[in-house]
Amino acid sequence: MNASTSPFNELAEFSYGAGHVDPLAAIHPGLVYEANKSDHIAFLCGLNYTGKKLRLISGDSSSCTKEQTKSLPRNLNYPSMTAQVSAAKPFKVNFRRTVTNVGRPNATYKAKVVGSKLKVKVIPDVLSFSSLYEKKSFTVTVSGAGPKAKKLVSAQLIWSDGVHFVRSPIVVYTN
Repeated sequence: MNASTSPFNELAEFSYGAGHVDPLAAIHPGLVYEANKSDHIAFLCGLNYTGKKLRLISGDSSSCTKEQTKSLPRNLNYPSMTAQVSAAKPFKVNFRRTVTNVGRPNATYKAKVVGSKLKVKVIPDVLSFSSLYEKKSFTVTVSGAGPKAKKLVSAQLIWSDGVHFVRSPIVVYTN
């Protein structure tokens, strides 16, 4: 994406995902966001999938619990963090994520947020792993004045240990 060209299509944020795939880096990603079948069922339930549609997708007799029907799509443990907010109104949104270290044992990743007109806070902003496959959770709090109607604002969270760079897009938009 080239944001310096004119006209700049800010809706392209939804087109490029977490970046180009580097096959060599993909072999050794450093950190991974994992989501299992029950996470995806909760995601679909939060999107009002029920009954036959849910069973067709899951391939089993899955059904939605009351708690799952209240699940917000933004709660899925994916690298991207996206929230819809009211236009031109102050907002505060939390994203809770868990990553698994598949890089090196005794690795320390530091969070960096770039390209933002938003206030973004990452807690904790340092993740220290002592072993492979160790999991750590963090919370990203995004706040600010909502974008104008039918607009969006974005940022990137990058976790790095100096060798790996794990990028997560953050997008806040209005309808």
